[in-house]
Amino acid sequence: MFSQDKKFRRPDGTLYDPSSFNVRQYEEQYGPGGVPEGYSMDAITPVQSPGLITALAVFLTLISVGMLAVSFFVIASGGELKLILLGFGVGTGGLVMSVYAFRLAVKRRRWLREQRAKAAHTQAPGR
Repeated sequence: MFSQDKKFRRPDGTLYDPSSFNVRQYEEQYGPGGVPEGYSMDAITPVQSPGLITALAVFLTLISVGMLAVSFFVIASGGELKLILLGFGVGTGGLVMSVYAFRLAVKRRRWLREQRAKAAHTQAPGR
């Protein structure tokens, strides 16, 4: 039997997926892009900082634009079709991933701001 077929339960009885690639199950508790401390895609220190996510998205955007520029240069110089298609594929894929990363950073920043506001509201004196 494959491990994907097994049902995993938390101590409180709720189902969960232990797969390191299913981080959506944590969004309600930890916010967009958030996971429990020390657990994200088998990484010891997950990237959950909106600033770091944005920096990685900018880096990926620069690489992707560079790949697209190289593809146009190869077209202009009459290069091979395989190289052109590879460059366009990598460049376009990178741009799609960077757009997703920018969206995730904005959603994460907004969620963290809301959590801080809730915490400040509940810790306000006289409440």
